[in-house]
Amino acid sequence: MASRQTERAMTAPECCFFAIMVLVVGSLVLYSVQERMWKTVPNPPAFRIHARPIQPYTDIYVDQLKFYLQSHSSGNYKVGDTLRVVISAKDKQGNVITNVGDYFRATICDLGTRSGAVGIITDHQNGTYTATFRLLWAGQVNIIVRLVHPRQAIDVIERTVREHPVDKIMFVKRYLIGKAKIDTRCNVDPAIFNTTIPVCNYSDPHAGVRWYCEKGPNIPCTISGHHGFLPRNVKLLKDGEEKMFGRGLNGVKKYISGFPPKIKVYRGLDTLVNRTRCIPGLPTPQISGFYDRGVWNSLVCHNRHFAKQPEWRKCLRGKTLHFMGDSTIRQWYEHLVKILNLTDSPLPDAIHQTGPLLARDIVDNITVKYRSHGPPLRCAWTRTFHLQYIANVLDEIEGGPNDVVGITLWAHFTSYPVDIYRERMEAIRAAIQRLHQRSPETLVVIKSANTRMGNELFMGDWLARKLDLLMREMFNGINVVFVDAWEMTIAQQWHRDAIHPADDIIIQELEYMCSFVCPL
Repeated sequence: MASRQTERAMTAPECCFFAIMVLVVGSLVLYSVQERMWKTVPNPPAFRIHARPIQPYTDIYVDQLKFYLQSHSSGNYKVGDTLRVVISAKDKQGNVITNVGDYFRATICDLGTRSGAVGIITDHQNGTYTATFRLLWAGQVNIIVRLVHPRQAIDVIERTVREHPVDKIMFVKRYLIGKAKIDTRCNVDPAIFNTTIPVCNYSDPHAGVRWYCEKGPNIPCTISGHHGFLPRNVKLLKDGEEKMFGRGLNGVKKYISGFPPKIKVYRGLDTLVNRTRCIPGLPTPQISGFYDRGVWNSLVCHNRHFAKQPEWRKCLRGKTLHFMGDSTIRQWYEHLVKILNLTDSPLPDAIHQTGPLLARDIVDNITVKYRSHGPPLRCAWTRTFHLQYIANVLDEIEGGPNDVVGITLWAHFTSYPVDIYRERMEAIRAAIQRLHQRSPETLVVIKSANTRMGNELFMGDWLARKLDLLMREMFNGINVVFVDAWEMTIAQQWHRDAIHPADDIIIQELEYMCSFVCPL
């Protein structure tokens, strides 16, 4: 574990007193934290939910949803124009029956040219929604609107978070004693162990971490072990609620029909002219770029694209890249190793899934590193001393003009209240600020969450989006680069949602990052 972490076993009297106190106040504390979560992270306009009676969800609701052009939208469209479509549902009598608080996605695209951009959803709180698009390329433009979640499903997800704030997944610290395997349970709150067994406190306030494990019999807390996880068979849904979700409890993610399904866009403004140089601290607009022929064109700044390996090498010559977080940024490490043909040097006892990983090129003096963030972490068995917290790792980086730090963490926090994530991100933000005080020239890159498939009660898009919004709030206004992987995965329609985006999307993310390493 990181040097800042303390490991101390509680004595039997201390443990009994602690257990009694936790049983008395634990639930109140946890649920008060959960109540604060929804207050401290407000929903944006597209997600804002008002309490009002709604009808039970049925499959017919998706068929009743339609989109149509806003009445004052022009019939002749040029690049640079704004397109608005209205989304609503009506019954057979023509009455508007749309939920308030549905979760939609909207995209314009042309699969033939692999072009795409997101639309901004506005919930007008009256049974209608508007999707606003900026027309960014000439040619055919298809209008795509999808219902990710009806309001009823969102209510269910939020209820499960309130009812099971920390016990959806249990983690394990395993000790190997001779041929014996001794497993002890770990989590962010020891109250859920519901035991009188002594507890090892691995919390690290400096890193924004709460972490506890049961103490192994006759095993000091300071002894390292292996970290793993154990999915729990917790009943989260009431009878019939599974019908509000897709297969495997994914979001329904159903396409909505409308008219016209596509429009013709003629040449107009050059949307890429006069873009600024890519420097840290630039704001990220709601529509921050678009794909054209599969290439991401940033509206934030003049981003780079590389045709051959020598161009990548020239940009990254002499650089050390420190990637840390979850597996979605490990993809950056893996792709750069492949692109640059670097020599991967595995460390003793490290596994590829969590690292630490190290790759070097001695010709151009390029070093790329990756390590996962500390618990909570759903992974194969890995040595606990390899799992360090990002704030502590950042404090060990001296920094300089040749250092690039890339960070993301979100995928392993979706099963927890947002306040657990907030504490971790606040510590990381403070560590970044300390790093910039030591070395203002160090480039820090934050990668957002991306869309995915998965059980929506543990790890789906609704929960991930909540964390993504908090991440954006946390790093707004400080001198970092923000790679909007959320938008880059929604804007394209030629790959399905996946926790690990396809290779061509990762390349676009890396090219955008490199636009700040060696700006045009």
